[in-house]
Amino acid sequence: MAAPQAQASPAVPYAPVLTDLLRLIRAPFAPRGVFEEQRDAPTFWMPWIVLSVLFAVVMVFMIPVTIQGARVVAASKGTPLPPAAVTLTTVLTLVGPAIGLLIGALIGAAVLYLILMVLGASTRFKGLMTIQLFAATVTVIQTAVITVMLRMRGLEAIQSPADAQQSLGLDLVLSPEYVQAHRAVAALLRGIGPFEIWVVVLLGIGMIALEKVPSRKAWTAAVVAFIVGLLIRSGSAIVFKAG
Repeated sequence: MAAPQAQASPAVPYAPVLTDLLRLIRAPFAPRGVFEEQRDAPTFWMPWIVLSVLFAVVMVFMIPVTIQGARVVAASKGTPLPPAAVTLTTVLTLVGPAIGLLIGALIGAAVLYLILMVLGASTRFKGLMTIQLFAATVTVIQTAVITVMLRMRGLEAIQSPADAQQSLGLDLVLSPEYVQAHRAVAALLRGIGPFEIWVVVLLGIGMIALEKVPSRKAWTAAVVAFIVGLLIRSGSAIVFKAG
């Protein structure tokens, strides 16, 4: 008599919003499980919406800092900040991150797709979009940390546009004079920090767990994409300085 076959465990039901919220919370700390759950059906539209809402909640506390920075810029030109500009600054502070998340995920996925194609790895663009968005959870955490630091410093400490920003990268070891004289180097080092490295780790794990990319190719793609991002950041600093 043949032994009875073991029944497959039922799949975990997918509940939009709630499931994606829980996955986004888990992603920075247990990425492999989160990405493996989506291997058959990666999704990014609902996670993007949920992540945008979370980002907007964080940015609510950043609004006073942003407005104060805008007031400083207006005062340097000898004009007060008009109420319409305050409203526009508030709206952009809340909505801007959502747009930036989607554009950043598209560009990041395209870069990874091209790198993996050169490396000879097969992958899905939709899967890479999913990986990018779930890795962006770290960016929300980073923004929350920066917001807390700026609010603790106090609005009265914002006397220039630079005071409305907070770096957590290697540029912190540089003197203010060196930063002003070598903006490209400072911009490059600003992009090397614990949160940026955290994102690289999530991208590598995501490509391995969700897209089944061989480990060596996945980590190579993650590191190369990171370097490309640093070079773009440094080049932008040179362009804006020249302008």
